Amino acid sequence: MRRSIFFLLSGEYETIPEAELRSVLNILDPGNRVREVISRRILIAETTPEAAREAIRRTAYTKLSCLFLGKARNVIEEVLEIVEKADPMDLIPPGASRFAVRGKRIMGSSVDKLTLEKLIGEKILEVKPDLRVDLENPDATIIFISSKEKTVLGRLIESKPKRFFADRVAGRRPFSLPSAMQPDFARAMVNLAEVEPGGRILDPFAGTGGILIEAMLLGYEACGVELKGWIAEGAVKNLTRYTRGDGNMIVGDARKPMFRGGSFDAIVTDPPYGRSTTVPDKSIELLLTEFLKACKPLLRGRGRVVMAAPSEIDMAKIASRHGFNIWRSHLARVHGSLVRRVVILEP
Repeated sequence: MRRSIFFLLSGEYETIPEAELRSVLNILDPGNRVREVISRRILIAETTPEAAREAIRRTAYTKLSCLFLGKARNVIEEVLEIVEKADPMDLIPPGASRFAVRGKRIMGSSVDKLTLEKLIGEKILEVKPDLRVDLENPDATIIFISSKEKTVLGRLIESKPKRFFADRVAGRRPFSLPSAMQPDFARAMVNLAEVEPGGRILDPFAGTGGILIEAMLLGYEACGVELKGWIAEGAVKNLTRYTRGDGNMIVGDARKPMFRGGSFDAIVTDPPYGRSTTVPDKSIELLLTEFLKACKPLLRGRGRVVMAAPSEIDMAKIASRHGFNIWRSHLARVHGSLVRRVVILEP
């Protein structure tokens, strides 16, 4: 059964976290409906608790999900009124005897977090006096998120572990290059492809295998192509370390596909712009043009291409030459003046 659920998004990028969560919810619960987005960080949707729990495990940039109990202005009395009016079964589930209240301020909120945590806890004890506070091992955790103008309140469904990606950070892999994409960004790109579980994903510029690793951990069959053999060998080491298979790398040229038509549900990739691995004597525009020409026949049905490109490249012009349209585009600052654009192409 679908319920109102709110999600806390990372503030790392402006538009990617919301887009990624929407795509994952579409995969897990095609009938979901996004009701509201508050301050770019809080998304409220109608979906199932099971989808809300799994979304935290699958996304890169969604921090937690909560059963939505209500929202209010940043006025203590109005927030406490949410507790008073909440369905007791939603507030504290049957069988729970210990609870905790946790709060977070975002986007310049001036709410007194500690005071509000204390007052919400006291109000819950008025409603259910048989409970006791347990901050270390609660059966139920009440969460409030206060933005600059609004506070949302809910009961925690799932939260992402703090060091979720720590073991796969590029510099800690068995093989790495300075240009290697970090695992959170790679996972978000895979999710933006919106492929059903068990689908096939191709990375034709696989490099050290970061996108392949995240795709395989999400349950996809993934295949990578890398031009340089020594880099492909390093990618195999990474795949062996983090996944169950190591036979998913091919040494080859992304512009000369070696697969049958309709072999993949999506192509997710980070072409070698600005790297030591650039194709000799070829501009990035020409490389992308040849790549898109080669990859369209490889896709099944309405399969997407999710790719990163320099922000100054006119991807709409390049894509249209080969029958693609830009469905969505997201900017992400990498460092200094380098801005990466993630584009989602559809035929």
